[in-house]
Amino acid sequence: MTNPAVIRNEGGHTRRIGDRGLKVVEQMASQGCSETSIAKTLRIATSTFREIKKRQPEVMEALERGYSKMEDALVSRLFCTAMGESKGAVTAAIFLLKARRGYEGTKTPAHITINDNRQQTIQLPSKLDMEEYRRRYLPEASDA
Repeated sequence: MTNPAVIRNEGGHTRRIGDRGLKVVEQMASQGCSETSIAKTLRIATSTFREIKKRQPEVMEALERGYSKMEDALVSRLFCTAMGESKGAVTAAIFLLKARRGYEGTKTPAHITINDNRQQTIQLPSKLDMEEYRRRYLPEASDA
């Protein structure tokens, strides 16, 4: 094989993922496969895959690209369902709002600011002495 998915270094102990392997990682991630499934397909242990991922940033980038493709496809499908008139449209719309926009039902999402510019005027009474106060607000006290 001229372009193996997993390449052993000279000592044979350290491995890295080659170009072919990176394509496999991205494709499997785009289909929602777990890291364990990806490692099995590459014929390496999951722990080895995680070690390679730490050492080789392009593996993490391939994973992220793949998972992003999967997420975009799911959101697109969910959006089409939410905008449709099927039974699941309302549920799909609510889920999409919760997952992507932070919607929490009765609460206003953190990214939305409400400014209604209402003005209210409160009129306070002028200063009254105790006798005037009693006459106005305590009529029974002034009758005594």
